Amino acid sequence: MNTKTLRFFSWITLAAFLPASFAFAAPAGQITQTSGHVAVTGPTGKVTSAGSGQPVEAGETVTLGDGANAVLKFQDGQIIALQSKSIFKVNRYKYDQAAPEKGESFFSIVQGGLRAITGLIGNSNKAGWKLATPTATIGIRGTDFMAVINQATYLKVDAGVISATNSAGTAVFTAGQTGAVASGTALGTVIPASSVPAGTFGELGAINVGAAGGAATGSAAAAGGTILGVPTGVVIGVGIAAGAAAAASGGGNSTSHH
Repeated sequence: MNTKTLRFFSWITLAAFLPASFAFAAPAGQITQTSGHVAVTGPTGKVTSAGSGQPVEAGETVTLGDGANAVLKFQDGQIIALQSKSIFKVNRYKYDQAAPEKGESFFSIVQGGLRAITGLIGNSNKAGWKLATPTATIGIRGTDFMAVINQATYLKVDAGVISATNSAGTAVFTAGQTGAVASGTALGTVIPASSVPAGTFGELGAINVGAAGGAATGSAAAAGGTILGVPTGVVIGVGIAAGAAAAASGGGNSTSHH
């Protein structure tokens, strides 16, 4: 019996004997592809060398070495691509497949750069999606954008609309625009692409997110992801089965990631 089969039957066993809340307790997300050295640091400070399939939970930080890159996919289908030397943290993540409009996704990046493609949380509860950077907090309105820290925070919007808020106010950037937020006390401004330092967005643009499911506008199951090596549809299906069993016995609730 191969490893994937063993994992599959493990989930079936969990569905049969554990409460529904446990069956739904899949990771907030997982790393779907890596290149170079990638590490995940937990809230206790424990560091784990990460590869494809590594789960990522709220409170954990993903750190990339020189020349490395990584792609993360979350339960609501959103995708985060990270360039080399990035430090990215999942501050808070809450998602219920039955009520994506109540979901929350709060990330931060203190070094490096990322590309973010929104999923069901970003589409259903735009106010619940935030990205903290050293110079501003980024909000979205359903989008695909890049944010790179190079003294200033440089922004490039490929689709949708984003906002950048700090003590100076809120600046809005639309599809096709590039912008910069020079500091936490300077209002973000739209700038010509020619004034962005050379190569700022080149590394992120070269990362193929197609292997992670492309534009993440549907559920993780629809996008064809896996959780701990088991297809997400199986995880969700097992959770539903357990939920039905719990409901039949008078119990059952939804689970979120905090």
